Parts: sequence; structure tokens; C-alpha cells
Amino acid sequence: MSAKEGRYKKYPISWGVERLPIYMVTSYFIKPGKGIEYQKFLNSKEAQRLADQMEKETGCKYLNTYWPILGLGDYDCEDWVVAPNFAAVDKLRTSKAYDELSLKSYNMMDWTRSPKTRIMRTSREVKITEPK
Repeated sequence: MSAKEGRYKKYPISWGVERLPIYMVTSYFIKPGKGIEYQKFLNSKEAQRLADQMEKETGCKYLNTYWPILGLGDYDCEDWVVAPNFAAVDKLRTSKAYDELSLKSYNMMDWTRSPKTRIMRTSREVKITEPK
């Protein structure tokens, strides 16, 4: 299935290379005793409204917040966002909805331990260079 026909049809082919989305993953810790409150906020209509508004403002779609099961993970949870390109990721800096989401969750996150953000691409789009 080509990019024009399939699930990536909104990401055009450029110079013969299929342009797949960018995934931004942010891993972080929750303050002790704030996990249930944070989970309720994430599942609320307000959080969904802000996520939908963020997508309209930037093109970045909030996929979900993932929690490790049975303590099998380095962080308490991760937010996954998909973007069509780096310009959309850059728009997050000026998004009012992203700012409001961040402010509403700020006091539930444990800022004494550093979060970690990664930008990820598929193996078809990553060029790996190694010494010869």
C-alpha cells in the first residue's frame, strides 16, 4: 500500500521518500499521592477538549498518556504526540491549548526529577552513520 493509498496518505511523498509522522514522547514522574488525580484529569472532557484544540492549533495530535504496568518502566508515565513535521512541533511553543494543558498538570508532576523528551522517526526515515 503506497502512502497515497494508505494510512499515511496525509503525509506526502517527497523526493521519492515517504514522509511518515514524527513521534514526540515525553516521560516523567508524578508527585506522590497525585496519580489518581492526574489520571482523572487526563480522562476528563476538559483535557480532551484541550488536546483537540492543540491539534487544531498545531497539527500535533495527542495520542495518549501511557503508564507502565507492574512497575516495569523507568518513569511513572509517558505522553505520546504525533506530528506531521517539525514545523508542527515548533508550533507547540505558541499553542494556547498546550500551555493550558501544561499549567493544569504542572502541580501533579514531580519536578524534582527530570522528565525526558524524545523525538522519534521510523527506521525507514532515519539515516544511520557509522565510522568506517
